[in-house]
Amino acid sequence: MSRTSLADQLLPKRFRDELDRIINHNNQKNHSRLRDIPRDSSRKTRRERRGNLRLIFAQLRQLGYRLESPTHLKPKHVQAVFTHWMEKGLAAKSIHGLFSNLRSFCRWIDKEGMIEDIGVYAGGREHLVRKTAATEDLSWEAQGIDVDKFIQNAGQLDPRLAALLQLQRYFGLRAKESLELRPWRATALGQDHLYITDGTKGGKHRMIPIRTERQREIVDRAKEIVGKQLNAQMRWPDKTWRQAQSHFYYLMGQLGATREELGVTAHGLRHGFLQDEYAYYAGVAAPIKNHGILPTDRLEHKKAMLAVSLEAGHYRESATGMYCGSVGHQLRPKSVPSITAPSLNDKENINEERSSDYPDQAHG
Repeated sequence: MSRTSLADQLLPKRFRDELDRIINHNNQKNHSRLRDIPRDSSRKTRRERRGNLRLIFAQLRQLGYRLESPTHLKPKHVQAVFTHWMEKGLAAKSIHGLFSNLRSFCRWIDKEGMIEDIGVYAGGREHLVRKTAATEDLSWEAQGIDVDKFIQNAGQLDPRLAALLQLQRYFGLRAKESLELRPWRATALGQDHLYITDGTKGGKHRMIPIRTERQREIVDRAKEIVGKQLNAQMRWPDKTWRQAQSHFYYLMGQLGATREELGVTAHGLRHGFLQDEYAYYAGVAAPIKNHGILPTDRLEHKKAMLAVSLEAGHYRESATGMYCGSVGHQLRPKSVPSITAPSLNDKENINEERSSDYPDQAHG
């Protein structure tokens, strides 16, 4: 049984209907100012934006503001709901998301100029600093988990689950991307890259290099599982995407892969892969590993961060910090050892030749 939303409980039907009309008319739009080519928002974005806007107006009614129409929104209402979020102790990330949705709504009702910089409402941006770099290593290896042994155990429970986990750990796929992957189509352009198109965040396609024999074996195993159907997906064939997602996390729970039991989630496998890729490009361990060894110079670090970002599907260097950490916030050693960046030939075997200081980072 679905729960009645706060908006359905508090907002008059006439108000809700008008709000829903405004949302439905505009919600398809993508409001990013950074896109050269406009495109529609994803279904997930539209669903979250609709829910957030309805919640915002319900909260305003809770605060005593009985607007006759959603278009009557004024600066005092923006300040009131913003103060409400701050008093509730919402995370900076959540506040930024709600504020972004409110800014979009004001644009829809031709009141874009009414919304000021977010720092104005918070009394300064220092109250709304979002983490842009990890301060904790979320990879499974950092939690002392033998990933290959775990995947082997998963294979005894369900062979398809093991294949999904291998795709996540050794290609950095998100859970949804691994479930939606069509392995034959993903390698149709050649055997040296995995082309990720289905289930991606924001619909962003990307190419992931296939460098090691283990990666090739994983792709071949995925093809075996789906059979000779070129468009077949990795998810269980008798399940919809939602059903497959639920089944995946159910099986993970059976194996103890939760924050409560082992202290990890499936996303931690992606962290491990991207940290490996940073080491591949930079020639040293990711900053989050806290080994105290830096790349030869900041340019090498930035190039590695950008390369990892492209493989992750984020397309911006800064996003890599959430997986690999940041050189800037690490404790720098008093003297930085001289490190020679690996040549292209050396890089092919870097995972096998990496020193024993990094035993958990090998691709296999």
